[in-house]
Formats: sequence, C-alpha cells, structure tokens
Amino acid sequence: MSNLRVFSTKCVTFFRKTFINSSSITLRRSLSQKSHHTYSIPENRNRLTKLLTQICGGCIACGLSAYCLKDRKFITNKFIVNALEPSDDNIPRMPYSFLADIVDMTQPAVVYIEVNIRNPYGHGVVKSHGSGFIVREDGLVLTNAHVISRQSVVEVKLQDGRVVKGQVQAVDSVTDLATVKIDEKNLPVLKLGKSSASRPGEFVLAMGSPLTLNNSVTHGIISTVNRGSQELGMGVRDMEYIQTDAVITKGNSGGPLVNMKGEAIGINTLNVMAGISFAIPSDRAAEFLRKAEELEKRAANKGWFGMGSKAVTTRQNRYIGITMFTLSPEFLSDLQARVPNFPQHITSGVLVPTVIHGSPAHRAGIQPGDVIVRINDKDIKSSAEVYKILETSESLIVQVYRHNQKFQLTITPDTID
Repeated sequence: MSNLRVFSTKCVTFFRKTFINSSSITLRRSLSQKSHHTYSIPENRNRLTKLLTQICGGCIACGLSAYCLKDRKFITNKFIVNALEPSDDNIPRMPYSFLADIVDMTQPAVVYIEVNIRNPYGHGVVKSHGSGFIVREDGLVLTNAHVISRQSVVEVKLQDGRVVKGQVQAVDSVTDLATVKIDEKNLPVLKLGKSSASRPGEFVLAMGSPLTLNNSVTHGIISTVNRGSQELGMGVRDMEYIQTDAVITKGNSGGPLVNMKGEAIGINTLNVMAGISFAIPSDRAAEFLRKAEELEKRAANKGWFGMGSKAVTTRQNRYIGITMFTLSPEFLSDLQARVPNFPQHITSGVLVPTVIHGSPAHRAGIQPGDVIVRINDKDIKSSAEVYKILETSESLIVQVYRHNQKFQLTITPDTID
C-alpha cells in the first residue's frame, strides 16, 4: 500500500508542476498579448477550468483507489516479472465470485441419471441420460418424467462418484415430473424455494449434466415467471413455466434452476432456442411431492406407481413421447431469423423440442428440432390438433421438416393402460 500511496503522491506533484504551472504561464502570456491569435479572457478561463477538472478527477481516482485497497491485498509490494511465480494464497478473491459460493452450496445435491432402454432399431440397449436433485435426505430424487423414459429402474450417480440403482416411484406425465428413490441415507438436500416470489430479471443458475458432462453450471436471468402453456401452444396442459435465458441443453432436464439464495425455484425442462429455455416452477413441484408422499405411504413396498388421472384418461390414452410448441406467427418469425437452417418457407406447424428415447416417436425417427407440418393429410397449425388426431388414430403419417429437408415418417402410438 505504501508503494501505491507514493505513486499517487508523485502523480499529483507531477500534474501540479507540469500542467498547472504551465497552464498558468500560458494564461498570463495570452492575457498580456493582444493578437488576433489569442483567446479572450473568458475562453482562457474555460480552458483552464476544464484542464483543472480533469486533473482533479485523476487525483481523486488515485486517492479512492488507495483508500479502497488499504485493507485488501489485491496487489503485492513487488512487480510480477514471471507468470510462473507461486501465487499468494493469502490474497482474497474478488467479491464477485458469489455465484461460485452458491454452486458450492447446492451442487452436492445434484445427481446424474442414466437410463438403459431397449434399442428401438435392433438388439441391445441405448442409454438415455438426464439430471435430478435430492429433495429428501433418505434418497428421494426429483426429476422430469421424460428423463426416466417410462422405465422403472435407473442408475443414479452422486456427486461423490457413487453409482446406485434408483427405483422410479411417482410419475406424472401431465406436469412432466417424477421421483426416484435410492437406498442411501444422510444425503445433501437442495431446498425448494417459492417460485411465485421470483421476479423477472433475477439471476439464476441452471445445474445438471448436459451432454453427459457432469457438474455443469450455466447462468442467466428470469425472463418471465409465468409463461402459460396455452401461450406456448402446448395443447391440453394447464401449466405455467419459468422462462430463462440460462442455457438448458440435453441432459440438463430434471436439474434444478437455482436462485441467489441457493434454493431450487424450478426444474429444468426444455430448451427451445438460444436464449429461450423453460423450467417447471418449484411451487408446482412441491404440490407434486406432497401427492407423491401420500401415494408412497399407500403403496409402500409396491415399487412403482403412476400419478395424474389426466395421464390415463381417454384424452391421454395414446402416447407418442414428444413435447410440442405451436409455432405462432411471432414465434415462427423469430426462429426463422435467429436459428440457422430453420425452414424459411413454412407458415405454421408444431416444433418438437424433446423426444423421449424409446418412445414411438423416437422409434419412428422423429428428432428434437423437427417441425411437424402435416399429419394424416391434415395441415397442422397447433399442438391441440395433434392431440385431437392422436385420440382417434392408430397410426400417424407425419410430415416433418428437419432444417430444410422434408421427411415423411409413420408413428404407431403406444396405449397407456
């Protein structure tokens, strides 16, 4: 600190001798001479005033720097001449690493989920993956229903490296939530916050295992707290979602969306495009967990049970395994402007952001990012039309656009008993 103060003092002395004295001499000379090249007295005073203001600003900045750093050791008393010199561990990091503190506090409760699914194209199995987080210390994990891909047993990898078997317990295909039970005790728990208290503009962290990369974290802000499913064109689902610009990619699904208090205010669900991702509000998840606990007590030792009467009603008894967004004119134009190779000539349709591995749609060849424009010779303008056709058709001849290529695929829906 003494070096910095000496340097500040020398700067002030230099400015005083060099600029102030020379400016005073120049002003006196200009006032004593009468020539058409000289400035008027007011003009000279203005020029001197501006110069003095700049000098004072520099001095004040140096003084403030010395004051702010007087109790911190962000600099050393010697110049760094070699980048390989040992660092001083006593020097604290800048106070802007609060995000890392939140990650340290919450990440131990985040898990990686792997699902083995029968290969729809031949023998063997294929692996699907996603994320989840521990909500009860006795091993209850919360995730998305589409992550478990209608399986009853999954593998769960904990932060300490342990891999354990997980038994799927509660599943609600309407809210796209599920719980998995692992036989472990005294596990770290991530608390659910109150999503209804969140506000647009708040910082959030999206945590999970995107593309099988464990322990990944992205950050962003809340764009909208309650984006309605009807507004998104998601058909019969009466849901609201948290919209964020935090990156949620494949594998992040089921992981927590964490606020700056270290609470999960959402469950990462899907990504539509760069800057537009959605999470299920924690308030809806808390309601699901309460119902799941009730059913767990009723169905103790039975292993698996489903939830949500809507998932097995006549309207929902055919299953193809995709999520859908209606392409409104505004949404469509935004995608066409921002997404490379997005089909430019279509005027309506349904975007498929998520395809469940092993589902009928996956077996038929539907891929995330496809745009459904026609089913059974009927032009598709909304996801509600897809649900309506699904109610009455045992086979779907689907026309999709993938980038700028058109494909015709046949989907045979499964029936949920």
